[in-house]
Amino acid sequence: MLGKITNKLYKKLGIMVAAIMLLTVIYIPEINVYATELATSTDGQLEGLSTGTDASVVGPTTVTDSNVDTVSEEVTTTEVTTVDENLEDENNIYDANSLIYQADETVARPIVNYAVHAQSFGWMAPVKDGERAGSIGKSKRVEAIAISLDTNGILGDDGHPITGGIKLRAHVQSIGWQDWVYAEADGSTVTANIENRNYAGTMGKAKRIEAIEIVLTGELGEKYDVLYRVHGQSYGWQSAKSNGATAGTVGKAKRIEALEIIIVEKDAQVSASITYSVHSQSYGWMNPITITPGYGNSSTIAGTVGKSKRLEAMKIDLKTTGITGGIEYKAHIQGIGWQNPVTGGELAGTEGAAKRMEAITIELTGQVASYYDVYYRVHVQSLGWLGWAKNGQKAGTEGARRRIEAIQIYLVKSGEAAPGSTSNPYYNYTGNGWKNAPGQLAIKVNKQMNCITIYKGKVPFKAMVCSTGYATPVGSFNLKQKWRWKELIHDVYGQYSYHITGNYLFHSVPYDDPNIYKLFPSDYNKLGQTASAGCIRLTTIDAKWLYDNCPTGTPVIIYNSPDPGPLGKPTAQKIPANQTWDPTDPLINK
Repeated sequence: MLGKITNKLYKKLGIMVAAIMLLTVIYIPEINVYATELATSTDGQLEGLSTGTDASVVGPTTVTDSNVDTVSEEVTTTEVTTVDENLEDENNIYDANSLIYQADETVARPIVNYAVHAQSFGWMAPVKDGERAGSIGKSKRVEAIAISLDTNGILGDDGHPITGGIKLRAHVQSIGWQDWVYAEADGSTVTANIENRNYAGTMGKAKRIEAIEIVLTGELGEKYDVLYRVHGQSYGWQSAKSNGATAGTVGKAKRIEALEIIIVEKDAQVSASITYSVHSQSYGWMNPITITPGYGNSSTIAGTVGKSKRLEAMKIDLKTTGITGGIEYKAHIQGIGWQNPVTGGELAGTEGAAKRMEAITIELTGQVASYYDVYYRVHVQSLGWLGWAKNGQKAGTEGARRRIEAIQIYLVKSGEAAPGSTSNPYYNYTGNGWKNAPGQLAIKVNKQMNCITIYKGKVPFKAMVCSTGYATPVGSFNLKQKWRWKELIHDVYGQYSYHITGNYLFHSVPYDDPNIYKLFPSDYNKLGQTASAGCIRLTTIDAKWLYDNCPTGTPVIIYNSPDPGPLGKPTAQKIPANQTWDPTDPLINK
């Protein structure tokens, strides 16, 4: 950094170089302190800027990215034993509102420094004192962790520098618990420990760390607690653990993706409170609610229940005493999707746009996240109260067009029991996400409009265009037998046929033979119209979906209504008169 400053001064001041160099030499200590602050105050996340863009992938790499952790005993990669200085600016983006270290300079505490070796990224820049190391949302395993300890000038009871250190061990894929790794107080730096291979985990073996334990030793362990939490595959942020307790999982083959570590004084007096308010349809901004740690009652519900009013926006703020930190939250909005996270009382959602909130996340950041967990749940249109989400998990729905009508938030001490059931706080009805929804599948056929809506429980998640016939029966039925190809009346054939009742089936548009290149194009172009002899015709891809996903016994409701249904009526692509294959058929070699 000193060289960069000197070069700039040379260029700008020319003939004053000698004097500037003299001043620079005089102020070297201050410059070095500033450089150190820059190197240690960056955020260990790898999540990109607040716009949601990915940070650049730079630096050493251990394994080519794969979203699935696999055991590969023969992976050959080059071990990296130095920290790439260039990782600091691009991979560790510091946000004073979100992570973390807003220190009270009047209270000296030991400072823990740490760095992780992550899949595809190698050694990431060191972070400190509760900052995030690793990545979130990228499915990248942490493979190694290096740690060091700075006593920050604290003296022991005898007036000499406080004694002790910090030790760490990791539970590693196919290895189990490794031996403890020690870092003495005011000993080697994180970078030196990496160079000396004094770290927990492995390098060059493509093995995930699944759990960690951290302990302070000596006088440090008598006067201070070490708090740490991990973000893991499929479970997100766990509650903070302390003083040797296991963070992560053992025996579940789940990777750790990120972690935070901080040292605090034993029995420190801390407190926190959350204030939140919501903007509701017809009501506008409702009265704010303030909660303190513990379990509340109905008075902590923001919004309405039983009035069919959408929530459109929310604001959440956090107050703390004795600790620092913040609260970060975001909303999934009708027609917009997930917005960028906001903090400290800022608006998440929309105001004046008549758009419903459909899902939310809430997360504590900084020191406060080591002391408390934030639980929250949402009341959703036609589903009621969902389960409790925690520490950044999603609550609500995606792809179901369901409004959130109310939210409830609790703040509890880290590790305490949830306020209620944590089952199913969130449902994703896009892709295969519908599979975790409550209730069974149901097929609702709107004969009048020639369209179908698939439900899981009470929530619609998929719409199909079809062709019914005047003879198609109305009523409630259940799926029975199914056939890959089925001969129909008039010597024609249907793919992925499923028996409904009597002589009526779901099936593809008819074919002249059981051959995917013998489709009747004129019948295909009638999809969306009443055109069959009574069966329900579908595109091949939709007929196959029913065939693959709906077990026998699935309810089928056939009815008439001018309303196509909650997801509307799709359209089918028109094909040329000489095209004898279905453009949606996955078996077609286009």
